[in-house]
Amino acid sequence: MPVDTEGTSRKSPTPTGEVELVEFLAQRRACVDQDHEIACSDVGAVARGIRNALLAVAPLWLALAWWLAK
Repeated sequence: MPVDTEGTSRKSPTPTGEVELVEFLAQRRACVDQDHEIACSDVGAVARGIRNALLAVAPLWLALAWWLAK
């Protein structure tokens, strides 16, 4: 009985189409995870920048509030 080996890998009996799909999904997941890390890093950087700007300007607001309260 002839065996059709066209759709299977020589290393495993799993059809190569399924392996390619799994590899594609793994690569896609890795890209999504990497994009998520980059976005979170960017959001964190923006938050730190805003916090640092507010801390730098806070003495000016306090001085203005003290001057207006006089």
